[in-house]
Amino acid sequence: MRHQISLVGGQLLPVYVGIKEFNPDKVHFIVSNESKSNISILKPLLTNIPISEYNCNAFDFYSIKAVCERIIEKFNSGDEVSFNLTSGTKIMVLAAQAIIHEKKIKGFYINQDDSLLELPTYEKKQIKTELSIQEFFDLSGHHLFSASNLTDYSSEDFKMARIIESFANNDKRYTSITSHIRKKFNGNNKKVPLKGKEVLTNGIELSWDTNNIKASIKGKNLISLNSKNIIDLFFNAAWWELLVAEEVTKWNKVKEILIKCELPFKTDKQTPKNEIDILLNSGKKLFFVECKSGNVKQEDINKMRVVKQTYGGIISKSILVSRFLPSTTILEKCKELDIEVFYCYAIQKQINPLNKLMSKLNDLDKKGTI
Repeated sequence: MRHQISLVGGQLLPVYVGIKEFNPDKVHFIVSNESKSNISILKPLLTNIPISEYNCNAFDFYSIKAVCERIIEKFNSGDEVSFNLTSGTKIMVLAAQAIIHEKKIKGFYINQDDSLLELPTYEKKQIKTELSIQEFFDLSGHHLFSASNLTDYSSEDFKMARIIESFANNDKRYTSITSHIRKKFNGNNKKVPLKGKEVLTNGIELSWDTNNIKASIKGKNLISLNSKNIIDLFFNAAWWELLVAEEVTKWNKVKEILIKCELPFKTDKQTPKNEIDILLNSGKKLFFVECKSGNVKQEDINKMRVVKQTYGGIISKSILVSRFLPSTTILEKCKELDIEVFYCYAIQKQINPLNKLMSKLNDLDKKGTI
């Protein structure tokens, strides 16, 4: 029988990955008063594996060592035993290492570069285990979320997104239209109505319904758009998210991609708490992509920080994909919070200003977390 003894701390991802990677017959969790509540998150993910848990003082070396010894004493002589040292306090790790050396037991430590160190040889090996987006969210304690896929958008939607991109890049009146709508509706926490007409101070006449948007000035057509998602594409700048999402699907490491993710409160499943523009899963970690077609604000960066910490953990990555170069203060804050920045301003004259995004994602994937 193969036993895995796993130290449990604040990070559950390496605990779960260790179980999936080695597929033990039974798992023994060593927890503290501070970390034992995390077992309730792990249990639903381990329905096919028997588990047991042992409480200890996370900062008492000899108490932790005694707990480990009591666990091992119950095993049969032919049983295999290994320790997962990745989580838990440093004192817990030291106590487990002492057992490994004294009793010549195997162990492992999971690194943040998709590898693990085997003990006591310290041989480095690549991790084969891959997780789904659902598993990542379950490990964060957030089980419910709604999202869209690229298949939810028609070829007409993508066509409209490119027309809007061209209009936004070549006509300053795009900004006046979107600013007017944002100020009148979004600024007052209202959704853009499904049908409406507006006359802007610069003379632009704007009309729309659920499938069409038209803008003209003095009877001359500026832009005419039509698709089932046109209100979201034009007024909410979803066109930029859609084009970015289309580009990142070309990344050879992406296993899953979701767009327009809404995360509800645990206490109120009907109310969105956080939103994620694009969520990428490489199977090893999550990448949170924030798309900004206009100005980037401090609150945008603060939201990115919260989303990463809450749903992805320290191993996840964040990237801001902006049409324009953010301000120096935004760039400074992104650097402090380990948020990667990709902007298209310097290369907008190219046919596809997003074509260098793949190399940025590869750099981000290789970049150390801490």
